[in-house]
Amino acid sequence: MKNLFSKTIAALFIAALIPASAFGWGRMGHAAVAKIAQNHLTKTTQKRVQEIMQGTPLVAIASYCDDYRAEVDATFPLEWTEGIGHAHTFEVDPDNRPYTTLHEPGTGRQLVNNVYFADHCLQDLAHAKDFPDSIRWKELVMVTHLIGDMHCPGHVRYAAKYKDIGKYPVTFAGQLTTYHVVWDNYMVTNHLPFSYSDIAEICDDCSPEQIEEICKGTIYDWGKDVADKCQECRLEIQDGDTINAKWIRDHTPLMKTQIRNAGYRLAHALNMAFDPKYARKHSK
Repeated sequence: MKNLFSKTIAALFIAALIPASAFGWGRMGHAAVAKIAQNHLTKTTQKRVQEIMQGTPLVAIASYCDDYRAEVDATFPLEWTEGIGHAHTFEVDPDNRPYTTLHEPGTGRQLVNNVYFADHCLQDLAHAKDFPDSIRWKELVMVTHLIGDMHCPGHVRYAAKYKDIGKYPVTFAGQLTTYHVVWDNYMVTNHLPFSYSDIAEICDDCSPEQIEEICKGTIYDWGKDVADKCQECRLEIQDGDTINAKWIRDHTPLMKTQIRNAGYRLAHALNMAFDPKYARKHSK
Protein backbone atom coordinates (compact mmCIF):
# COMPACT_ATOMS: atom_id res chain seq x y z
CA MET A 1 0.00 0.00 0.00
CA LYS A 2 2.91 2.37 0.62
CA ASN A 3 3.96 1.95 -3.02
CA LEU A 4 0.41 2.70 -4.16
CA PHE A 5 0.27 5.80 -1.99
CA SER A 6 3.61 6.96 -3.40
CA LYS A 7 2.26 6.50 -6.91
CA THR A 8 -0.75 8.62 -6.02
CA ILE A 9 1.48 11.47 -4.91
CA ALA A 10 3.58 11.04 -8.05
CA ALA A 11 0.44 11.19 -10.17
CA LEU A 12 -0.55 14.49 -8.59
CA PHE A 13 2.90 15.90 -9.38
CA ILE A 14 2.76 14.65 -12.97
CA ALA A 15 -0.73 16.10 -13.30
CA ALA A 16 0.70 19.58 -13.00
CA LEU A 17 2.81 18.90 -16.08
CA ILE A 18 0.06 17.50 -18.34
CA PRO A 19 -2.62 19.61 -20.05
CA ALA A 20 -6.02 19.12 -18.43
CA SER A 21 -7.66 18.68 -21.84
CA ALA A 22 -6.04 15.25 -22.16
CA PHE A 23 -8.53 13.68 -19.76
CA GLY A 24 -12.26 12.95 -19.46
CA TRP A 25 -13.98 15.79 -17.60
CA GLY A 26 -10.48 17.19 -17.02
CA ARG A 27 -8.99 17.14 -13.56
CA MET A 28 -11.35 19.85 -12.37
CA GLY A 29 -14.47 17.91 -13.35
CA HIS A 30 -13.31 14.60 -11.92
CA ALA A 31 -12.27 16.27 -8.67
CA ALA A 32 -15.64 18.03 -8.40
CA VAL A 33 -17.47 14.70 -8.87
CA ALA A 34 -15.33 13.10 -6.16
CA LYS A 35 -15.87 16.05 -3.81
CA ILE A 36 -19.65 15.87 -4.19
CA ALA A 37 -19.53 12.12 -3.56
CA GLN A 38 -17.37 12.60 -0.48
CA ASN A 39 -19.96 15.02 0.91
CA HIS A 40 -22.69 12.37 0.65
CA LEU A 41 -20.98 9.29 2.05
CA THR A 42 -22.38 7.85 5.25
CA LYS A 43 -20.10 7.73 8.29
CA THR A 44 -19.74 3.96 7.87
CA THR A 45 -18.73 4.35 4.23
CA GLN A 46 -16.34 7.19 5.04
CA LYS A 47 -14.58 4.94 7.54
CA ARG A 48 -14.25 2.07 5.04
CA VAL A 49 -12.99 4.41 2.31
CA GLN A 50 -10.43 5.94 4.67
CA GLU A 51 -9.20 2.47 5.61
CA ILE A 52 -8.75 1.43 1.99
CA MET A 53 -7.22 4.74 0.92
CA GLN A 54 -5.14 5.14 4.10
CA GLY A 55 -6.53 8.63 4.55
CA THR A 56 -6.04 9.79 0.95
CA PRO A 57 -9.26 11.60 -0.16
CA LEU A 58 -11.19 10.49 -3.23
CA VAL A 59 -10.39 13.83 -4.86
CA ALA A 60 -6.68 12.96 -4.89
CA ILE A 61 -7.19 9.78 -6.93
CA ALA A 62 -10.07 10.92 -9.13
CA SER A 63 -7.82 11.12 -12.23
CA TYR A 64 -5.44 8.28 -11.32
CA CYS A 65 -6.86 6.05 -14.07
CA ASP A 66 -5.81 8.63 -16.65
CA ASP A 67 -2.38 9.20 -15.16
CA TYR A 68 -1.58 5.49 -15.07
CA ARG A 69 -3.90 4.13 -17.73
CA ALA A 70 -1.55 1.48 -19.16
CA GLU A 71 -0.47 0.36 -15.71
CA VAL A 72 -4.06 0.03 -14.49
CA ASP A 73 -5.10 -1.82 -17.67
CA ALA A 74 -2.39 -4.40 -17.10
CA THR A 75 -3.96 -5.40 -13.77
CA PHE A 76 -7.27 -6.47 -15.30
CA PRO A 77 -8.05 -10.03 -16.40
CA LEU A 78 -7.32 -10.48 -20.11
CA GLU A 79 -10.89 -11.59 -20.79
CA TRP A 80 -12.07 -8.18 -19.58
CA THR A 81 -9.91 -6.15 -21.92
CA GLU A 82 -8.84 -8.40 -24.82
CA GLY A 83 -5.89 -6.14 -25.42
CA ILE A 84 -7.88 -2.89 -25.72
CA GLY A 85 -7.63 -1.78 -22.10
CA HIS A 86 -10.47 -0.82 -19.80
CA ALA A 87 -12.85 1.64 -21.40
CA HIS A 88 -13.51 5.20 -20.24
CA THR A 89 -16.53 5.40 -22.57
CA PHE A 90 -19.57 3.24 -23.20
CA GLU A 91 -21.70 2.21 -26.17
CA VAL A 92 -25.48 2.08 -26.14
CA ASP A 93 -28.00 0.08 -28.14
CA PRO A 94 -30.67 1.71 -30.38
CA ASP A 95 -32.77 2.39 -27.24
CA ASN A 96 -29.85 4.18 -25.58
CA ARG A 97 -29.33 1.41 -23.06
CA PRO A 98 -25.74 0.47 -22.16
CA TYR A 99 -24.79 -3.11 -22.93
CA THR A 100 -24.40 -5.45 -19.96
CA THR A 101 -21.62 -7.40 -21.68
CA LEU A 102 -18.35 -6.73 -23.50
CA HIS A 103 -19.63 -8.13 -26.81
CA GLU A 104 -22.57 -6.99 -28.91
CA PRO A 105 -25.37 -9.56 -28.89
CA GLY A 106 -25.75 -11.26 -32.25
CA THR A 107 -22.52 -9.99 -33.81
CA GLY A 108 -19.99 -10.68 -31.08
CA ARG A 109 -18.33 -7.33 -31.82
CA GLN A 110 -16.02 -6.09 -29.07
CA LEU A 111 -17.66 -3.25 -27.13
CA VAL A 112 -16.21 -0.38 -25.15
CA ASN A 113 -18.12 -0.41 -21.89
CA ASN A 114 -16.98 1.50 -18.84
CA VAL A 115 -20.40 0.90 -17.26
CA TYR A 116 -19.62 -2.82 -17.27
CA PHE A 117 -16.21 -2.23 -15.68
CA ALA A 118 -17.64 0.05 -13.00
CA ASP A 119 -20.42 -2.45 -12.26
CA HIS A 120 -17.96 -5.31 -11.75
CA CYS A 121 -15.65 -3.18 -9.61
CA LEU A 122 -18.62 -2.31 -7.40
CA GLN A 123 -19.50 -5.99 -7.08
CA ASP A 124 -15.94 -6.63 -5.91
CA LEU A 125 -16.08 -3.75 -3.44
CA ALA A 126 -19.23 -5.19 -1.90
CA HIS A 127 -17.02 -8.14 -0.89
CA ALA A 128 -13.95 -6.03 -0.23
CA LYS A 129 -12.96 -7.90 2.93
CA ASP A 130 -12.24 -10.94 0.75
CA PHE A 131 -9.58 -9.08 -1.25
CA PRO A 132 -6.08 -7.81 -0.41
CA ASP A 133 -5.51 -4.10 0.14
CA SER A 134 -4.03 -3.56 -3.31
CA ILE A 135 -7.14 -4.95 -5.05
CA ARG A 136 -9.55 -2.96 -2.89
CA TRP A 137 -7.53 0.20 -3.59
CA LYS A 138 -7.59 -0.39 -7.34
CA GLU A 139 -11.32 -1.14 -7.44
CA LEU A 140 -12.15 2.01 -5.47
CA VAL A 141 -9.92 4.11 -7.74
CA MET A 142 -11.63 2.62 -10.80
CA VAL A 143 -15.17 3.21 -9.55
CA THR A 144 -14.39 6.81 -8.60
CA HIS A 145 -13.04 7.56 -12.05
CA LEU A 146 -15.40 5.54 -14.24
CA ILE A 147 -18.65 6.74 -12.71
CA GLY A 148 -17.37 10.26 -13.36
CA ASP A 149 -16.42 9.37 -16.95
CA MET A 150 -19.73 7.71 -17.78
CA HIS A 151 -21.57 10.97 -17.04
CA CYS A 152 -19.51 13.07 -19.48
CA PRO A 153 -21.51 13.79 -22.68
CA GLY A 154 -18.39 13.20 -24.75
CA HIS A 155 -18.05 9.65 -23.42
CA VAL A 156 -21.21 8.08 -24.88
CA ARG A 157 -20.99 6.13 -28.15
CA TYR A 158 -24.33 6.12 -29.95
CA ALA A 159 -24.03 2.96 -32.11
CA ALA A 160 -21.21 2.06 -34.47
CA LYS A 161 -21.31 5.27 -36.53
CA TYR A 162 -20.36 7.26 -33.42
CA LYS A 163 -17.20 5.28 -32.63
CA ASP A 164 -15.23 8.52 -32.63
CA ILE A 165 -17.08 9.65 -29.45
CA GLY A 166 -16.86 13.18 -30.77
CA LYS A 167 -13.17 13.23 -31.61
CA TYR A 168 -13.74 15.30 -34.72
CA PRO A 169 -12.42 18.85 -35.28
CA VAL A 170 -14.40 21.89 -34.19
CA THR A 171 -13.39 25.47 -33.52
CA PHE A 172 -13.85 27.01 -30.11
CA ALA A 173 -12.66 30.48 -29.02
CA GLY A 174 -10.77 30.80 -32.31
CA GLN A 175 -8.80 27.61 -31.67
CA LEU A 176 -9.03 24.27 -33.46
CA THR A 177 -9.92 21.51 -31.03
CA THR A 178 -12.34 18.55 -30.90
CA TYR A 179 -15.91 18.17 -29.70
CA HIS A 180 -14.67 15.61 -27.20
CA VAL A 181 -12.20 18.05 -25.63
CA VAL A 182 -14.87 20.74 -25.41
CA TRP A 183 -16.84 18.52 -23.05
CA ASP A 184 -13.87 17.02 -21.24
CA ASN A 185 -12.33 20.35 -20.40
CA TYR A 186 -13.66 23.66 -21.73
CA MET A 187 -17.25 23.22 -20.57
CA VAL A 188 -15.98 23.13 -16.98
CA THR A 189 -12.92 25.35 -16.93
CA ASN A 190 -14.00 28.03 -19.40
CA HIS A 191 -17.35 28.83 -17.83
CA LEU A 192 -16.55 27.98 -14.20
CA PRO A 193 -12.98 29.18 -13.59
CA PHE A 194 -13.07 28.27 -9.90
CA SER A 195 -11.58 25.54 -7.73
CA TYR A 196 -13.02 22.01 -7.80
CA SER A 197 -14.60 22.59 -4.39
CA ASP A 198 -16.32 25.72 -5.71
CA ILE A 199 -17.68 23.76 -8.66
CA ALA A 200 -18.85 21.00 -6.33
CA GLU A 201 -20.65 23.54 -4.15
CA ILE A 202 -22.34 25.10 -7.19
CA CYS A 203 -23.49 21.76 -8.59
CA ASP A 204 -24.49 20.08 -5.32
CA ASP A 205 -27.89 21.74 -5.06
CA CYS A 206 -30.47 18.96 -4.66
CA SER A 207 -32.67 18.03 -1.73
CA PRO A 208 -32.42 14.54 -0.16
CA GLU A 209 -35.62 13.58 -1.97
CA GLN A 210 -34.23 14.71 -5.33
CA ILE A 211 -30.96 12.88 -4.69
CA GLU A 212 -32.85 9.68 -3.93
CA GLU A 213 -34.73 10.01 -7.23
CA ILE A 214 -31.49 10.60 -9.17
CA CYS A 215 -29.93 7.48 -7.65
CA LYS A 216 -32.81 5.11 -8.37
CA GLY A 217 -32.17 2.10 -10.57
CA THR A 218 -29.02 0.25 -11.55
CA ILE A 219 -25.79 1.59 -12.96
CA TYR A 220 -27.09 0.57 -16.41
CA ASP A 221 -30.22 2.67 -15.81
CA TRP A 222 -27.90 5.57 -15.00
CA GLY A 223 -26.09 4.99 -18.28
CA LYS A 224 -29.35 5.20 -20.22
CA ASP A 225 -30.25 8.41 -18.39
CA VAL A 226 -26.89 9.89 -19.41
CA ALA A 227 -27.32 8.80 -23.03
CA ASP A 228 -30.85 10.22 -23.20
CA LYS A 229 -29.83 13.57 -21.71
CA CYS A 230 -26.73 13.98 -23.86
CA GLN A 231 -27.86 12.75 -27.28
CA GLU A 232 -29.37 16.01 -28.52
CA CYS A 233 -26.24 18.07 -27.91
CA ARG A 234 -24.14 15.31 -29.51
CA LEU A 235 -26.15 15.65 -32.73
CA GLU A 236 -26.04 19.45 -32.79
CA ILE A 237 -22.33 19.84 -33.53
CA GLN A 238 -20.80 18.21 -36.58
CA ASP A 239 -17.31 17.95 -38.08
CA GLY A 240 -15.88 21.42 -38.74
CA ASP A 241 -18.53 23.42 -36.85
CA THR A 242 -17.73 26.41 -34.67
CA ILE A 243 -18.82 26.31 -31.03
CA ASN A 244 -19.59 29.80 -29.76
CA ALA A 245 -20.06 31.27 -26.32
CA LYS A 246 -23.85 31.01 -26.58
CA TRP A 247 -23.63 27.23 -27.17
CA ILE A 248 -21.42 26.92 -24.09
CA ARG A 249 -23.89 28.94 -22.01
CA ASP A 250 -26.86 26.99 -23.30
CA HIS A 251 -25.27 23.66 -22.37
CA THR A 252 -23.71 24.67 -19.07
CA PRO A 253 -26.82 23.46 -17.16
CA LEU A 254 -26.30 20.00 -18.69
CA MET A 255 -22.66 20.00 -17.61
CA LYS A 256 -23.65 20.93 -14.05
CA THR A 257 -26.36 18.25 -14.00
CA GLN A 258 -23.96 15.56 -15.16
CA ILE A 259 -21.26 16.44 -12.63
CA ARG A 260 -23.86 16.62 -9.88
CA ASN A 261 -25.52 13.32 -10.80
CA ALA A 262 -22.16 11.59 -11.08
CA GLY A 263 -21.25 12.71 -7.56
CA TYR A 264 -24.55 11.61 -6.06
CA ARG A 265 -24.48 8.26 -7.83
CA LEU A 266 -20.87 7.59 -6.88
CA ALA A 267 -21.74 8.24 -3.24
CA HIS A 268 -24.83 6.02 -3.50
CA ALA A 269 -22.85 3.19 -5.12
CA LEU A 270 -20.16 3.31 -2.43
CA ASN A 271 -22.74 3.52 0.36
CA MET A 272 -24.47 0.46 -1.08
CA ALA A 273 -21.15 -1.41 -1.17
CA PHE A 274 -19.79 -0.41 2.23
CA ASP A 275 -22.72 0.42 4.53
CA PRO A 276 -25.05 -2.54 5.24
CA LYS A 277 -27.65 -0.34 6.95
CA TYR A 278 -27.80 2.00 3.95
CA ALA A 279 -27.94 -0.97 1.58
CA ARG A 280 -30.87 -2.53 3.42
CA LYS A 281 -32.78 0.73 3.37
CA HIS A 282 -32.22 1.36 -0.34
CA SER A 283 -32.68 -2.20 -1.55
CA LYS A 284 -36.38 -2.15 -0.74
